[in-house]
Amino acid sequence: MKVDNEKKPVLGIDLGTTYSAIARWTEKGPKVYQNPKGDYTCASVVYYDGRQEKPLVGAYAAGKAVIDPSNAIIGVKRMMDDADQTITLGGKEFSPIDISSIIIKDVFEYAKKTTPGFDPAGIVVTVPYYFTAVQNTNTSEAAEKAGLNVLGIIQEPIAAALAYGIHEEEALDDEIIMVFDLGGGTFDITIFRFVNDTDKLTFEVLATGGDDRLGGLDFDNSMMNYIIEKAGIEFHGHEETAVLKAKKVLLEAAKEAKETLSFEEMTEIIKPNVLPGRHIELDIERSELEECLVPFFQKIDMIIDDVIDKASLSKQDITRVIKVGGSSRIPKMDEMLAKKIGDGKIYGNIDPDLCVAEGASVYAAYLEERLSWSKEIDIKTATAHALGIGLGDGRFSVLIPANRRTPCEASRTFTTNTDNCESLDIDLYQGSSKLVRNNKKIGTIHVGGLAKRPAGELDIKITFRISQQQNVSVTVEQKESNIRKVENVKLS
Repeated sequence: MKVDNEKKPVLGIDLGTTYSAIARWTEKGPKVYQNPKGDYTCASVVYYDGRQEKPLVGAYAAGKAVIDPSNAIIGVKRMMDDADQTITLGGKEFSPIDISSIIIKDVFEYAKKTTPGFDPAGIVVTVPYYFTAVQNTNTSEAAEKAGLNVLGIIQEPIAAALAYGIHEEEALDDEIIMVFDLGGGTFDITIFRFVNDTDKLTFEVLATGGDDRLGGLDFDNSMMNYIIEKAGIEFHGHEETAVLKAKKVLLEAAKEAKETLSFEEMTEIIKPNVLPGRHIELDIERSELEECLVPFFQKIDMIIDDVIDKASLSKQDITRVIKVGGSSRIPKMDEMLAKKIGDGKIYGNIDPDLCVAEGASVYAAYLEERLSWSKEIDIKTATAHALGIGLGDGRFSVLIPANRRTPCEASRTFTTNTDNCESLDIDLYQGSSKLVRNNKKIGTIHVGGLAKRPAGELDIKITFRISQQQNVSVTVEQKESNIRKVENVKLS
């Protein structure tokens, strides 16, 4: 029996902060779909003013956003940590999951239109490695809300490494690979040990780190503020709608300048009537862009050092650097990486904008046993964030630290802090702060039927177990009360 990878494919969707892409697995490897305009990526922008039958997505939505920014949403991926947020477009309320679902459905629909009888077996959606359990769950829910069969979630650097490993399989042996993933909204650094055996490709995560609030959107805003200052633009005295439109135009100009300056030394910005009667005509040099981005470069530099240190490696141990995400194209990134890791280690033979979607389709094919060779793929992961519980005084008690190889487990014994406590709620958190208020709550376990004892005399044992697939089980035990309760939390 032969699987129909054209009409009944498995798909990979890269749900990006600024751009998204969709790919399918074929007998010859991953293939990225083109949208109706012939582009391989789609702008992750949604516009709705109440007059359309349904929201607009992509380049057309991005164009509308310049004219009517109050009815457009860009960068919803940064809101996936809180599904209860309200986004109002055209007088209608949406959640971040709703908006993400609209984007996913749109990229799926343009793939569907390419093939009569299109009936995919399922999809894999990507998330940053640094996403928390809540963000991963919300992303998965968005794909399900789009009416798609979700085979799994895969972290973006792992997807990129899969695409690279499949593409370069014959040329690779044992390597230490750094995935430098700098997209529109998030930054991930992941270091892998790649082992190519006769019967297995192994991707072992040695360390990971990043920032889910650092990316091209921040660069664009910094550049926009520089343009405003250099041009001497004053917004005081203008109507709010005019100011919103002007800033949107300037933000697009900043983005265009950033992209041009990634391959040119100078660019010209000409924007008539930014404000009524106010025109802009400026020359911007690459050095000016780089000056705007110095604080971000410094932060990126520190994160790279931290991840290498967590992996217990020296910079010389890194054999290859794979760049992912459109913002990784900025020349200063190559300069920084060459200085830090060494010359000749940056590989650009996969497309940084498309490799995540390609890798997701590879993983989907692996899950559905469609890969066209007999090699097993073994992905060994590590925790991206510390896991633990909240204490009564607001502190975060860590049971499993960040960067712990999975599978793993850890136990700790706690006690009650009030007399005759008969029930309690144990709040589960993921994060890096010592205070729970700065971390992400990922669940609550309610325990009832506790034996009445004075404060401090009832021991409660809590055990966290994390599987290689990033599934977490939390066990709560109290002997005197004959309690043993197990609950599961999925991190990816």
